[in-house]
Amino acid sequence: MPKRARSTSTATVSDLQEHLDTVLLRARGGPRSPNAKRIVQQRLTASLENESTGIRRLEPLLLFAGKNDPNTVSGVPMISSKLNYNLSRDFLPPAPSGKTLSRLSQPQADTIIGYLSNNQALSIEPPLGTAFSVDEEEALANFTLNPVLVFPFLSSQWKPASGESHVIAHVQSAWNGATIVRYLDEFYGIARGQPPTALECSHISETCDIQAVNIWIHWRELDNAGAATYYMKSIYDCTLRNEKHLLEARELLWNHIEFALHGRLQSLKQAVGLFSDKFTKTRIKTAKNAGASGSTVGSNLITITPISLPPTPSAIYSGFEPDKRENKRQRVEDNGLNG
Repeated sequence: MPKRARSTSTATVSDLQEHLDTVLLRARGGPRSPNAKRIVQQRLTASLENESTGIRRLEPLLLFAGKNDPNTVSGVPMISSKLNYNLSRDFLPPAPSGKTLSRLSQPQADTIIGYLSNNQALSIEPPLGTAFSVDEEEALANFTLNPVLVFPFLSSQWKPASGESHVIAHVQSAWNGATIVRYLDEFYGIARGQPPTALECSHISETCDIQAVNIWIHWRELDNAGAATYYMKSIYDCTLRNEKHLLEARELLWNHIEFALHGRLQSLKQAVGLFSDKFTKTRIKTAKNAGASGSTVGSNLITITPISLPPTPSAIYSGFEPDKRENKRQRVEDNGLNG
């Protein structure tokens, strides 16, 4: 039986639930990509490889590349994919009380997709189009997760078929996802002077151990005092042996890419227009307050409660159920096809 996300009485989660039902899980028409079939064909070979080689074999088939990638024939415009991408520690939520997570002290995604920067776009002949103008990027120069990629929106963690558990990838994905969610939360909060919706600061990630793939949504919820608690939830999972389910997984990820290039991009650009002047004023005010109190100026603009790091998919916040619908980057020229 297919498992779908349940409705919930929590307003912030309902916002994500509607997005899940109407955007991410929307069926796509048109021709289907052969990449799902290629993943099934490559799975066994990839399972015999180490982590890096396995990623190199399967990641281009499961995920997406931008037009700046020299190995793709028809990349997605205005996006870019990066390997081993460090996220700024400035937005790293504190570890849960009593837990030692020294291995995760530097949040790093195995691969991550975001908006193509102007520096990289202009380094290619002919120059590529970008989602943000040079002036908009300059407004974010002192407030960034990593200057080589603008507003990352799809990250991934990979493990070899033998070795580290897929659960380790879940935890790493939780750490990275919470860092990105916190960054978006602070960005919108500065720009508008009020907290963003759960959807606006949400993030999508993927984990894979060459045997199975899991797609996650990350978000935060605020208590009455405005303190944030971070969550992640599996919204789709399947094995790499099932071509039909892999088509559905890629369909969901394509829907997320389209949302990132339309609804999310529009929201971010509107906020960037408000951000620059307010960020400057916030920094001046924070510096004055710190100087008066003798404290050190930090990046923490809001109170952060410990991140919720689920040990397994079944232990995650129960607002959603994973979706397994029964009906419904070798970077190749079909990278633009549905599924």
